[in-house]
Amino acid sequence: MVKIRKATTGDIETLQKLNQESFVDNAVYDPDLKLDWALSEKGKAHFEKHIRTSECSCFVAEDEAKCIGYITLAPRIIDYRKSRCCEITDMAVTQKYQSKGIGSLFIQKATEWAKEKGYKKMYVSAYFTNTRAVAFYKKNGLVELDLGLEKDL
Repeated sequence: MVKIRKATTGDIETLQKLNQESFVDNAVYDPDLKLDWALSEKGKAHFEKHIRTSECSCFVAEDEAKCIGYITLAPRIIDYRKSRCCEITDMAVTQKYQSKGIGSLFIQKATEWAKEKGYKKMYVSAYFTNTRAVAFYKKNGLVELDLGLEKDL
């Protein structure tokens, strides 16, 4: 049975490995990704910030005491918008457990956490061509807001 819990610093190495798996999968959508970032000191600091900082959070999914996914949340500060917004800064579920409802459990947990913290909006960025991720987020109540554009120089 899968359960969602707050991440601890003892989870960081596992979180980095799950993040690495996600980076490898996302290289299809973004060939500019630094594929060694997740296992680097900066990747470690990413999770430390989300675990140790009170305005951020990190939750993990476990099945039989094995970590199978995570979600990280942080404030998204946009001075020109009225509502307080939190951002899903990162989310991954190991491939074997994808399409089994774990991502939706993460969105539920993130929503509960955000409401408790007084947020009124939740934001996530997904690669435009990752239609599976976009469909997942839409299914879980998020709607299109903006579109980022990039040019190689």
